Amino acid sequence: MPISRYRKNKIVTTSDIQYQEVLKQRGVAQISHYSFEKFKTLKLKDLSTVTILNHTWAFSDRYHKLAAEYYSDPTYWWIIAYFNNAPLENDLKIGQTILIPVPLEQILIALEY
Repeated sequence: MPISRYRKNKIVTTSDIQYQEVLKQRGVAQISHYSFEKFKTLKLKDLSTVTILNHTWAFSDRYHKLAAEYYSDPTYWWIIAYFNNAPLENDLKIGQTILIPVPLEQILIALEY
């Protein structure tokens, strides 16, 4: 079963004035959402049990497809995005080499998940 990347994040409530227009459009006074938590910065020693595979980004590639291929679970797409410092697929160019860390279990340990 996949481990949610939100499991360590707290749920916070937002009702700041800067969001008033959005809140009004939604007909609510506040929104509950996950807080942002930075990932652990990986050090070389954290990666001693990890193999890094190269993948050439193609037109039809999507993070979730690569996660399904390499991890057998598309919900781990965020690991590939994180590892390449490219949160959006639009950040990548066709033909660009991206890094795929494997095995999944070791990356989760390195990220303290």
